[in-house]
Amino acid sequence: MKLDRFARKYRKNMESRLASKGILFEYISDSETVAALKSNWLTSFAAGTKTDDIYIDQFMWHIFSFERCPCIDGEEATNSFLSQNKSQCYIFFQHHDDAYYLENAATLTQNDFIDGIDFHSSDLYVVSKRFNWTYVVTHESQCGPYYYHKKLFS
Repeated sequence: MKLDRFARKYRKNMESRLASKGILFEYISDSETVAALKSNWLTSFAAGTKTDDIYIDQFMWHIFSFERCPCIDGEEATNSFLSQNKSQCYIFFQHHDDAYYLENAATLTQNDFIDGIDFHSSDLYVVSKRFNWTYVVTHESQCGPYYYHKKLFS
């Protein structure tokens, strides 16, 4: 999906916030690379999970909302995300073909990517470089955010 005017403004604002915190970032616009990130996310967090009846092709976070994968949700999820080591991670969007690779992201908070986003058009996923943990902010106010770490639920 091409970036519209709103998305370009959001991208500029988010990149400004990241830079101001000393977070190093690389914008990823290659659709194949982004598709691979999404595929790795599904393999890492939904493998072995029955997903054929939860519309995972529409929203990957349904593995959490349909309780197919254990997780932490709500404020506790956000607190877990904030305390998580975020030295290297990715941010990607459910319905957009762009992403970010971040380094030195210890100070990353949900406000760095939530402010100004149009959640009617996308859901946001943060995942560690090794796909050990994920934090998901959905477009639905009554769902999420969700946090999952393999060490907590293995």
